[in-house]
Amino acid sequence: MKDNNEIISDIDNYIYKNFTVIDDYQKKINESMIYSLSSGGKRVRAILCVLSYMAISGEEDFEKSLPYAAAIEIIHTYSLIHDDLPAMDDDDIRRGKPTNHKVFSEAIAVLAGDGLLNTAAELLSNNLENYLSDPEELHRAVRAMKYIFNCSGVHGMIGGQVIDLEDEVEDNDDYFENMYKLKTAALIRAAIVSGAILAGASSEDIVSLEDFSNCIGIAYQITDDLLDYEEDINKDKKTLSSIKSKEELEERISELFEKAKTEIKSIDYDTDRLEEYVYSLMNRSK
Repeated sequence: MKDNNEIISDIDNYIYKNFTVIDDYQKKINESMIYSLSSGGKRVRAILCVLSYMAISGEEDFEKSLPYAAAIEIIHTYSLIHDDLPAMDDDDIRRGKPTNHKVFSEAIAVLAGDGLLNTAAELLSNNLENYLSDPEELHRAVRAMKYIFNCSGVHGMIGGQVIDLEDEVEDNDDYFENMYKLKTAALIRAAIVSGAILAGASSEDIVSLEDFSNCIGIAYQITDDLLDYEEDINKDKKTLSSIKSKEELEERISELFEKAKTEIKSIDYDTDRLEEYVYSLMNRSK
């Protein structure tokens, strides 16, 4: 069985093979997209998609999940490029490197984000051709694709970003956790649930995995808040840290993680590897 580093290598190979054919007119936009795709991301969402697929299918061969894992990683990268723009979070550094718009200009960064989102759609729609002879597998593939774009759209990730841009901030837990559920958890949910759909999970299991994913996604963002606590406080950044102490954040992460464990244990599959990876995310350092 391949370890997580080998899975990352397979995901990266699948991603980059979609950026190999280019002419001189598109050279700059291609460089911009690859710059952000290769900027040191841990491929968290893509790995979650693969591990979910493996858990539900019971198979070590995860090739069928690669287009979905790659598409989610590509969508995540586009969101980071746009997040960093002056009109959004206005960040100059991402993962220790200059952000896309600082290297390629704001206009190219906008187009690179657009190009990545379109590439994800092309990748998944082209992949449907592999299932034309099997109606059941085609149905799963379409459902998984639809789920990903629903989670990354205005009712998911984009909607969360809209909340983040609002001038008025409500000083309560629900406000921040609703934002986190959309801005961060939605794409994590897309990863886990799309992998499960593709592998043939039942409707009941998908509901449990959605609840599991939401808990994990919110806890993942709160863990970021905890790791960046002093920095966020000093910058008066719009995070849960503005109304919670470190101890309260740690307590909330534990609550969400316990709820997530209850949900994942309700499905009758071997989810040990998925749970181990999630546990590592909740206990990560910078």
